[in-house]
Amino acid sequence: MKTTPISIALNRREMMFALGATAVGLSGLRHAAAADHAAHGSGHAHHCAQACAACLVECASHIRHCTEHLSDGHREYAKCLELCVACERLCGTCAAGCFGPGARITAEACAELCDLCAAECERFAGDEAMKQCARTCRECARACREFAGKHA
Repeated sequence: MKTTPISIALNRREMMFALGATAVGLSGLRHAAAADHAAHGSGHAHHCAQACAACLVECASHIRHCTEHLSDGHREYAKCLELCVACERLCGTCAAGCFGPGARITAEACAELCDLCAAECERFAGDEAMKQCARTCRECARACREFAGKHA
């Protein structure tokens, strides 16, 4: 795949954001599991945060995949790129916020966006990277919905 100066700058910026958001999201997981168990009696928030962190990482790597296809002239990857960027950001917010006061609302929004991202990725049936991103997004959406339902 052809790499352009724009795609390199985008990739660096998006990866720095992804790494920062992952660090924020993951830094609270160790303490959050005990807090979640004490507050809710289950690991639903922990499972949601882990699924969101995994989705954040998957979408971050997928941004590069879509950017490379776009730089090669495959415009059909544009919507997927937009959704992966949005999904990555919201998953980072959800992973970090699963233990806060707006957790249910964030998880519901995250589930909806993950479903949109997965549906767009599934349109590219012959692309294994797209299939993997869709699977990860679907798992995240399930975990977020389960958490939101238990946290209502």
